[in-house]
Amino acid sequence: MTRRVLIALALLAGSPALAQEPMPPGLHGADKLDALVRRISQVQSGLTTLSARFVQRRTSRLLAEPSVSSGMFYFKAPDSVRWEYTSPRPMTVLLAGGVAITYRPEEKRAERIEVGRAQRRVFRFISAAEPLDKLTAYFSFTFRDPGPPADYTLLLNPTAHMIKKRLRSVEIEIDRTSLLPVRVAYTEHDGDSTEYSFSEIQMNKPLDPGLFSLALPPDVHVVQLKLGGGE
Repeated sequence: MTRRVLIALALLAGSPALAQEPMPPGLHGADKLDALVRRISQVQSGLTTLSARFVQRRTSRLLAEPSVSSGMFYFKAPDSVRWEYTSPRPMTVLLAGGVAITYRPEEKRAERIEVGRAQRRVFRFISAAEPLDKLTAYFSFTFRDPGPPADYTLLLNPTAHMIKKRLRSVEIEIDRTSLLPVRVAYTEHDGDSTEYSFSEIQMNKPLDPGLFSLALPPDVHVVQLKLGGGE
């Protein structure tokens, strides 16, 4: 679970002041894609904090039917992330200071993974910490615009080997008016897929610093895990 949540790490970002500017008129094809990626990247570069409600829908060959979870997401630049799951059962996933912790209070269990420089680089490529225009070095982009009032859709296919080992594709839905990502779906190398839908997005609002630390109760069993050499 920790590895899969790390892969997701918040593929959304934005700044209302920038996002409210309309796209330049009369653009088509590659020019329109370039303009959209540039605008979203400008938005991301101004991001300091983010919070949002999320619904996660996961499909796996090991599950008889999709699993659905929900909760709150928090991000603080440059790379601190917290997923607070509230349904169907509580769980906290925190990435801060190069360490990822998954805490399940009902089980009194936590898993801790030290995320090395190479792994953090992969996670940053597919997170809000890395502006979208920089991803063009590691993904090929396809752009869908069905026309108003439908949202824009960006399809990202990995071209870098280290990302191909993890992901087959990423799909990002961009709200047409705000230019904020409101849905992110990714398919892993083994075919499993996860979709996140975001709502009530708050940008650059003060967040409690305590959100990005986690004091575990003394009776919690902590398991130290390691990412494999190829992870």
